Amino acid sequence: MQLRWLGTAGFELSSGGATVLIDPYFTRNPKARPEQRLKPADFPHVQAVFLTHGHFDHSFDVPAVVELSGAAVFASPVVCQSLASKGVPWNRLRPCWGGESVEVGPFRFTAVPARHVTFDAHLVLSTAWKCLPHLPELARLGSTHYPCGQVLGWYIEVESKRLFHMGSACLPRDLDEKVDVFMVPVQGRTDICSVAADLVARIKPSVVIPHHHDDFYPPLSRYVDLGPFEHELRLRGLQVQVRTPALNRLMEL
Repeated sequence: MQLRWLGTAGFELSSGGATVLIDPYFTRNPKARPEQRLKPADFPHVQAVFLTHGHFDHSFDVPAVVELSGAAVFASPVVCQSLASKGVPWNRLRPCWGGESVEVGPFRFTAVPARHVTFDAHLVLSTAWKCLPHLPELARLGSTHYPCGQVLGWYIEVESKRLFHMGSACLPRDLDEKVDVFMVPVQGRTDICSVAADLVARIKPSVVIPHHHDDFYPPLSRYVDLGPFEHELRLRGLQVQVRTPALNRLMEL
């Protein structure tokens, strides 16, 4: 199986002739780092798109991806309604509440109810003043136009491997299923490295792939150094392999 990180929480997964996307987001602003050169037009072969929630950095480019590929979209009802209002045909939308399983080629995806991380006061205050000059632009990307909806994690079974992807770092209950590869988001709190390490301790994977740590839409976003995250893993005595992805580079699993 091949995996490719697309920036933020976005991934492309390929196996057995099937290709799916999770939280694809390409339309970053010019100051975003790393720079993303891929566009929705580069994914005409995608069969399905799975969304963890509806915020702009997870769903903005989905209408374009669907228009070019005809992919089906699996997301919460609120997010499906939001995408329909942006031109995605209802016959391409598959509302999920949590617990549903769907097969796409060799992939089996199961929706796991989750929650969005709570932004802490320090992060909000330190970010807010930098965003003031950009309020009109950011308002168009806010939750009124891109509602979060029910947050979902995606448990993925393929080629005898078990992966778990989260788009935001809050899981209300432990997973009963075993996880080989945990794709953990590292963004959204001042103490996110500790929060993410706690999630790893609960999930108990063999391999961790951190993501969402990039500076995807400054000044709203910030780059998160993953060194403290790895330090937090060591503090907890976790024997886990950390595979930090490079943007757009294929990774074999």
